[in-house]
Amino acid sequence: MRGRGPRGTLAPSPLGRTMNLARASSLLFVVELLNTAIGFFGTVYFARELGATLLGVFFLFEATLYTMATVVDFGLRGAVEKRISAGEDPGQMFGAAVVLKLLLIVVVSVAVLAVREPLGAYIGTDLAVELVGVVVAFELSMLVVHVLQGELRVAQTAVLHFLRSLTFITVAVGLLQYGYGVRALVWALLVSYTVLLVAGSLRLSTPLARPGRYHLRSLYDYAKFNGIWGLGGHVYNWMDVIVIGFFLSQAAVGAYELAWRLTTTAIMFSTVFAKALFPQLSAWQADGATEKVRDLISDAMTTSLLLIVPSVVGVALIGREILGVIFGLEYTVAAAAFLVLMVEKLPQAVNLVFDKAIQAFDRPKYGAIATVVSLSMNIVLNVALVPRYGLVGAAAATLLSVVVNTLLLGYYLRKLTPVRFPVRDIGWTVAAALGMGVALWGLTQLLPVETPAVLLAAVALSGVVYGAGVLAAPPLRMKVIENVRDIRG
Repeated sequence: MRGRGPRGTLAPSPLGRTMNLARASSLLFVVELLNTAIGFFGTVYFARELGATLLGVFFLFEATLYTMATVVDFGLRGAVEKRISAGEDPGQMFGAAVVLKLLLIVVVSVAVLAVREPLGAYIGTDLAVELVGVVVAFELSMLVVHVLQGELRVAQTAVLHFLRSLTFITVAVGLLQYGYGVRALVWALLVSYTVLLVAGSLRLSTPLARPGRYHLRSLYDYAKFNGIWGLGGHVYNWMDVIVIGFFLSQAAVGAYELAWRLTTTAIMFSTVFAKALFPQLSAWQADGATEKVRDLISDAMTTSLLLIVPSVVGVALIGREILGVIFGLEYTVAAAAFLVLMVEKLPQAVNLVFDKAIQAFDRPKYGAIATVVSLSMNIVLNVALVPRYGLVGAAAATLLSVVVNTLLLGYYLRKLTPVRFPVRDIGWTVAAALGMGVALWGLTQLLPVETPAVLLAAVALSGVVYGAGVLAAPPLRMKVIENVRDIRG
């Protein structure tokens, strides 16, 4: 059977088989909220300090960085997290991941340096050496984080991510004061991921042990499909930016990416919850607790969509005003794309749950198949739509490819376990969001959203009305109460 070592033994997890999902995801959410606040104010500062064009140069550097990192990793992080969370020779699996990752880093770094000149022309400046340095720090630090998650210590990684975000903003702002421009942000990335690597390594319980051929093969067997899956995630996150960089201006890249990043704040809790969800699903699946897995998947869909539905309503009403007030009028060119990207977060929230569930069932092949289809679709649609429809075309390409990917993942997940979409709970969520929309529309008729103060008032009113609507719904109220009790322990 899968999960057994060379000598036929299956090591138990040293940290137990159960984690408090409500507590873990809530701690992650609180820290992620701090991360988002720090990142948000930092991004506002960078947008106004650098302008759309120079900010676009940095975003293209990031797109290139994470393209390189995706190739370097190619599923190894997810593979080592899966094997360690299942309690299978954790030290040797960690060692095997380090060996494979270092080999990939060398190969890809040589390739990047070989195309240094055309790469610099695309990004807007020569940053090849910095690119290699950042990807080394990024990949090793992310490997450490995934090992911690495999130890079912997801909540502890929240502090590390907060430390990295704080380091990045502090260093970037400091270097900008000395006139380093875009390089201030690049060097801040290098420093922040180095700090994450050192701090994360000090927290590890899993020893770094010499791997055998079995461990290398085990990681390869999982990663060969998980890598395709990861490539799909990269295409989802960065393909639109990469294509915009080819066909449109760097200023367009800057405006579009800022709109994208605002939408990620709405799905922040969904992403955090999915991180906490995977180790528990993996552990329960390994223990044969199929009913718990089935029920958790259904509840997770409600939780994942809870903040996305009202966000769509809010952006539909005041999306242009949000971009203009926060970043400046030059960024409002992405207003229509902003709404499409927020709508895209609806299927993406469900996708996050399906994705982690299929990984927990150790069926990366299913995710790979869905990824190949949606990845190909994303690339073709971006190339076809961006030249003709601009930023809206890029957003539409992302939306359509995510819908297809989610439908395919749902189809494959149903082969592994019964899947029940929580229609009643989501119906209550939609009703609460529509009530919020009526209140927000009424406010905008009295006070145009043209200043930060009015924007804050609009967001606060929306939050209060939506929260009251959620608590007024009996099934949602019970879920909230149960989660609060779990958090308190």
